[in-house]
Amino acid sequence: MENLTESTILVVDDAPENIKILSDILIDYKKIIALNGEKALALALSKKPDLILLDIMMPGIDGFEVCRRLKADDTTKDIPIIFITGKSEVADETRGLELGAVDFIPKPISAPVVLARVRNHLELSLSKRTLAQQKDELELHNKFMTDSINYAQKIQTAILPGRNQLREHFPESFLIFNPKDIVSGDFYWVGQVGNKKIVAVVDCTGHGVPGAFMSMIGNTLINEIVLTKKIVSPAEILTLLDAGIIDELNKDVNEGSLDGMDAGFCVFDYDSNSIQFASAYRPLFYVRDGVMIELQGNKKSIGDNRKKIEYTNQAIPWEAGTTFYLMSDGFIDQNDAENIKFGSKRVKALLQEISNLPMQAQHEKLYSAFLAHKQNETQRDDVTVLAVKI
Repeated sequence: MENLTESTILVVDDAPENIKILSDILIDYKKIIALNGEKALALALSKKPDLILLDIMMPGIDGFEVCRRLKADDTTKDIPIIFITGKSEVADETRGLELGAVDFIPKPISAPVVLARVRNHLELSLSKRTLAQQKDELELHNKFMTDSINYAQKIQTAILPGRNQLREHFPESFLIFNPKDIVSGDFYWVGQVGNKKIVAVVDCTGHGVPGAFMSMIGNTLINEIVLTKKIVSPAEILTLLDAGIIDELNKDVNEGSLDGMDAGFCVFDYDSNSIQFASAYRPLFYVRDGVMIELQGNKKSIGDNRKKIEYTNQAIPWEAGTTFYLMSDGFIDQNDAENIKFGSKRVKALLQEISNLPMQAQHEKLYSAFLAHKQNETQRDDVTVLAVKI
């Protein structure tokens, strides 16, 4: 109701002459009249006026009791009530305000004062109703968006390999997959071609819904490259993935687009007992005989058509008992309350410390350390850690 003169005001007073005075003052407003408390309650409940001018001293149910009952009813509690009364003691005014009245006008009344306060409280009431309506609309919109994102999470979960699939390929393994939002811009990939088993951790640009869209594109391309085309060289996988992302995002036309992904791939060849690693920025950590070793990837993100670096394979000697760790940057970059990152140095020291433990115990130690560092701080990015032991 944008025009306040369309508001309805319930005027309650047991003296007809007072009703007449107030009606003349409020000539531009719609009015309903009650000469006692019982009638005031009935009209308030049935008509739902926009404001009530309420006398206190009335036979039967007085104004205080009328106010108490109206504020106790969910259907009338938000109607602003202004007491207009000859009772001018501080205790009376305090009681009225404590019962929920918004204002107190003493008699004899001043027409300008009545009009000004009526208008002020109608405007305040209108603002509150407008804000409440906007809040309801926002909550409905947010529920719709959240429901959509929750459904997107189900799709993403169905597409990504499950933890059981990871354990089928690598019985000694663990996965920390902790999206910042409901859906993730990180994803992991596990597959097999012949006797070669492949694992990957991919960190897409952004997180949430934009990152999740990128993860779906990346996962589809990797499936095509590895499972359909049978490409098992990690450097070649990255090269084809790079070309696929550039093509899918039309980067030859949209040269300014920075969308892409960082990724690390490990291929375990159980025929030749050999391991190959290739990466776009993401490092590989592995611990052998208690010694931490880090391999850096090529410094070119997947989908960055501004660089012409070739991805290269790095050979790793096969030795039983070695544990390999691939991760996105979310774990390392997480800040604590003093804005200090967990950091690569601390991660490597922790992995070296826990590498001799069973994989489930490693998972628990690593994730507990992350939570202890983060505490009540907001998670900065998606977090993915994939570990396998041969």
